[in-house]
Amino acid sequence: MLTTTDITATVHEQINALLKEAGKPVRLLTGDEPLARIGLNSLLLARLIIQLETEFGADPFEEDYVISDVRTVGALTDAYVETLANLAAATA
Repeated sequence: MLTTTDITATVHEQINALLKEAGKPVRLLTGDEPLARIGLNSLLLARLIIQLETEFGADPFEEDYVISDVRTVGALTDAYVETLANLAAATA
């Protein structure tokens, strides 16, 4: 099972990969950053969600979360942490 640290690292890596690809500055993320402020527009956010679904095999926005309620890097990470924990508990 992935740890919170693993999930956080993956989310941060995927965000920075998309920012780099889009020609935006790559940064050290703390979790407090608003997604829009770091340069994730709606298209990049959609791509990020697809990449994270592929990486984790889960989409927290399918049932549990509303994407418009997730405004920070930390909130995005928390959505994946909770969804993956729920999936692990359901299969245990």
